[in-house]
Amino acid sequence: MSTATFPLIERKGHWLTGCLRAFREDRLGFLAESARIAPIVGFRLGHRRVYLISHPDLIRDLLVTKHRHLARDPLVRRILEKTLGVGLLTSEGEEWKRHRRMIAPALHLQQVRGYADSMARRALALTERWHDGQQADVEQEMDGLTLSIVTAALFRVDSTTHTATVAATVPALQAIATRQFDRLLQIPDWFPTPEYRRQRALSDTLGRIVLEAIHRRRASGADGGDLLTMMVHMTDAETGARLSDEEIRAEVLTLYLAGYDTTALTLTYVWYHLARQPEIAARFHAEVDAVLGGRPPGFDDLERLPYTRMVFKEALRLYPAAYLMVRAAAEPFDIGGHRIPANSVLMTSPYAMHRHPDLWEDPERFDPDRFAENAERRWHTFKYFPFGGGPHICIGNQFALVEGPLILATIGQRYRFALMHPNQQLELEPQITLGPKGGMPLRLHRRTPAREAA
Repeated sequence: MSTATFPLIERKGHWLTGCLRAFREDRLGFLAESARIAPIVGFRLGHRRVYLISHPDLIRDLLVTKHRHLARDPLVRRILEKTLGVGLLTSEGEEWKRHRRMIAPALHLQQVRGYADSMARRALALTERWHDGQQADVEQEMDGLTLSIVTAALFRVDSTTHTATVAATVPALQAIATRQFDRLLQIPDWFPTPEYRRQRALSDTLGRIVLEAIHRRRASGADGGDLLTMMVHMTDAETGARLSDEEIRAEVLTLYLAGYDTTALTLTYVWYHLARQPEIAARFHAEVDAVLGGRPPGFDDLERLPYTRMVFKEALRLYPAAYLMVRAAAEPFDIGGHRIPANSVLMTSPYAMHRHPDLWEDPERFDPDRFAENAERRWHTFKYFPFGGGPHICIGNQFALVEGPLILATIGQRYRFALMHPNQQLELEPQITLGPKGGMPLRLHRRTPAREAA
């Protein structure tokens, strides 16, 4: 725990709205600029009092040492509950502990190991549908792939009939949630606005897909060896309680949605930078060719693919899908030598920290060599934290760190990616997750692994 006093600087804004307009119009720029101003920056978003925490020691205090002083931000919780119900991202206290305790074993690294072959098979199947010279929105391609993987690996549900529905529904819900978060005045849920009705309809669509799967599993009694089976049959070792259908629905939706969109975005950014930087692409392709020789990768290959993992980690650094973490002060507490009033909003931004010039050399440059020889093990824990930290660290982080490199290695043996035109630029769109504005159009070029060609 840090006992030092850190500077706290106030950002002034409009007398009524505070910094809401600047936050809404350029959220990423506002966060990055504020992080460079001081380790603690105070400002208002409408009537809400906010503190942005931007020093590794203080972020550790916030997420680890003093997490008991924090609660879900009421606004974020309200918005997410309308889509997900009460699950890991929205529950609190003992309820959250019980759910986390029951679900965590299904996402332990040894359990994830059993999903690896399915990940590679589905990535290979995707490449077999592509053709040389094809133009594609790679974000959509990665969305479909990771959606099929998380469905098969975690729920053993055939996603083919639902992929298009889910892929269209999630971005629409994200756009609605972002607008709700940015509003100066919140509209009561009981007021039947067209936006609220659409949000409810979209959420009900996702809920029906999941509840149908739960009911089929209960009716069959079959053990699919997956998370859904575990949730249907498990009892809490401490309380003996079981999860209700609605609780399972909320957890499935939470993991289902969080488990595909975030990894798909990271993969999208990798392909974009490999298309922009041929020297990095050449080194990546050479590694997967040398290690795999044309065969699909497996879990045990990951240690032999260090550069592939470095490329994935660097994309997580520059483009953390969870670019902003928001909590609320459940009670007054001290951090960095300052008293934080109850009900204040506490924010920290992996995006801003991962691009902070005091922490990174040439922070805007995509450079996988930052992670050479597992360099992150020697860093401050909260210099690089794409999955958060403390008790609320992303429960699916091991799944993502296996899935991402396996997909890169599988696809990278058979395809390389090119920009649509030399001046193609990436524009980011921060909603609930950090996506590319307008998708990611790239050209696909078939390649043959070096040993396979020989």
